[in-house]
Amino acid sequence: MNVENNFASFWIQNGILHFTYKKDVTIDLTAAMQIVTDRLQLQKGKFYPILCDTRGVKSIDMNARRYLAREGTVFIKAVAFVQDNPLSRIFSEIYVQGNRPPIPTKICDDTKVALRFLNEYVSS
Repeated sequence: MNVENNFASFWIQNGILHFTYKKDVTIDLTAAMQIVTDRLQLQKGKFYPILCDTRGVKSIDMNARRYLAREGTVFIKAVAFVQDNPLSRIFSEIYVQGNRPPIPTKICDDTKVALRFLNEYVSS
């Protein structure tokens, strides 16, 4: 099952929830809350490791980062951010360093590296 909103697309594949932000998206607190609500509906109360593709993010405000780092970590075993440019890397680093999410978190330049990290958290 795929879920999509104005900000991102979500799907579960091989025990990992894939999360891809849409191109040139701006995330504020309202957007962050919608993203988390939609993700939780897809998860149906089950924990997953998450592959979060941040390459489409144009900007994200401080309140959204804080919300995603705390309330946004519900039912998440681990998260790997995939980025391929300096801007998305900066957003990912600010999120991790500034908010210290309470789950294992990794910033990756490659989807394969991210999947290897997340596979450690897939339940058998």
